[in-house]
Amino acid sequence: MSIPTEDLAGRLPLPVPLPTLEDWPNADFLIDPARGITVKALGLNLASVFQPIFNRDGKVIAEEALLRATARGKPLPPMQAFASAASQQLVAFDRLCRTLHLLNCATFQSENTRLFLNVHPQLLVQVESRHGEAFGRILDSVAWSPARIVLEITEDAIPDSRVGQVRAAIESYRARGYGIAIDDFGSRHANLDRLWTFEPDIVKVDRELIARAEHSAPLRRALPKLVELLHELEAEVVVEGIETATQHQLAVDAGADAVQGFHLGEPRYFGSPSRTGAR
Repeated sequence: MSIPTEDLAGRLPLPVPLPTLEDWPNADFLIDPARGITVKALGLNLASVFQPIFNRDGKVIAEEALLRATARGKPLPPMQAFASAASQQLVAFDRLCRTLHLLNCATFQSENTRLFLNVHPQLLVQVESRHGEAFGRILDSVAWSPARIVLEITEDAIPDSRVGQVRAAIESYRARGYGIAIDDFGSRHANLDRLWTFEPDIVKVDRELIARAEHSAPLRRALPKLVELLHELEAEVVVEGIETATQHQLAVDAGADAVQGFHLGEPRYFGSPSRTGAR
């Protein structure tokens, strides 16, 4: 059963995992009545919001965790928040954010859904081996299995010289039971070679494609063929960035396995009342 934030009375419902405490001994984890569990580190206040992912029947099958950061009370884009971490801290900061998301989901979400977590590209190349081992210990602390975690990787942020290294990292994650998703596919160019190399479990089609398809007959005709090709790779297809009812219908008609976007459910704090629901 999920725990209402107001019933926690400032107490953390779960202990902070030991690996996180070792990395961040001075981090301050708190309960915020509106935002759930938050953490202060590097002069930043970090919180989690979650956007639902729906299957074709309108059921929530997963949540994507997104970082919300403020510095001196002013919002800070996630990439700027990561820039606050020195290069030697980047891996630990990425893990801190994922731990925060996990604690919020484990505390406030009662459904047995999957959790999508974005992975900073540098994590895949800075950590030389045993990818997913440290986070696996964090998952153990809340009695979660890696099978409930999908790691999102933005493939066009990976230089060609690092493709082999990233593939090895993906294989290490997958061997431990994590799901792998390629995010923002088609945002600049559809790099099909990367998909064959990485063999993702899930491909998230970028919002630009569905937005353009709404107003382009040729692209509307091409969208089902793209989904069919991705299915040939044995990948689930999630169309993200659904902003209108027309885009939703186009994605469903194209054969997408799942959909995500503001039209269906906005990112929200788990500590506040849910505002989601497929339309």
